[in-house]
Amino acid sequence: MNGFPSLTETEAAIYLRPSFTLEETSLKEFRSLILQFYEHHGRRFAWRQTSDPYRILLSEVMLQQTQTTRVQPKYELFLSLWPTFADLAGCSLDELLYHWKGLGYNRRALNLRKSAKMTEAWGWTIPDDPALIASLPGVGKATSAALQAFCYQRKSIYLETNIRRVLLTCFFPDDEAVKDRRLESLLSLLAEGVTDMKCWYYALMDYGVLLKQLLPNANVRSAHYARQSPFENSNRQIRGQLIHLLSDTGAKEREQIQAVLSSFEEERIDNCLEQLQNEGFVQEKDGVYRIAKD
Repeated sequence: MNGFPSLTETEAAIYLRPSFTLEETSLKEFRSLILQFYEHHGRRFAWRQTSDPYRILLSEVMLQQTQTTRVQPKYELFLSLWPTFADLAGCSLDELLYHWKGLGYNRRALNLRKSAKMTEAWGWTIPDDPALIASLPGVGKATSAALQAFCYQRKSIYLETNIRRVLLTCFFPDDEAVKDRRLESLLSLLAEGVTDMKCWYYALMDYGVLLKQLLPNANVRSAHYARQSPFENSNRQIRGQLIHLLSDTGAKEREQIQAVLSSFEEERIDNCLEQLQNEGFVQEKDGVYRIAKD
């Protein structure tokens, strides 16, 4: 199967079970199912073989809304270029954005470098402190929980897309508009019987990938589900092309930029340039735009 080459669809069906309940015996059965699946068919990635805060944060930021097949080579590239927080903090923004190309959402790269710079005050690492972890730029609830679990084995509540799919499929098969707080409460109950939180969450995510291949998308029954807007002809597309243009080919005058991006309206290009300046990606001087310098 795609994603699990050692697993046929017939074999995968073995791991599909009727719905579970909140009774302790049912929770225990569910834990056993998930961990058994992971033991025999779990995926192996370099970021799963470490507890180093830098490598964990790097992978979590890269994996946001990005497939593992695209992340793997970029993850290895970044570690070869910038193996530590200190190295990443010292890189230039244009070099960072140049190598980030292909991962999308350039704001994540900017926040990653800001986070790297913040860690200097902590000895170029991230302490085992939920409050400090949550203070990092761009680190929201899920990423904070991932860092706590994967670096420090804390029983944090890590709810991401694949884990949400698992819980909705296995515990709420007939419910509509399920709120995250119900799923987070369930994760807390399940964590009570877990000793290795890192392994547990990786197992849940992989089981979620399996369910994605076998069943309709249960995440549409989440109260927080929102279909992503089209990328084509969006401001996201314009912003991405502006970043690539300036990081790949250097500074450009406004007229040059508009000529290259001539398929978009000039007003939209100007608005996106202004946004990128306000967010710290781009600088303008005497009508010339370039990737921001420190």
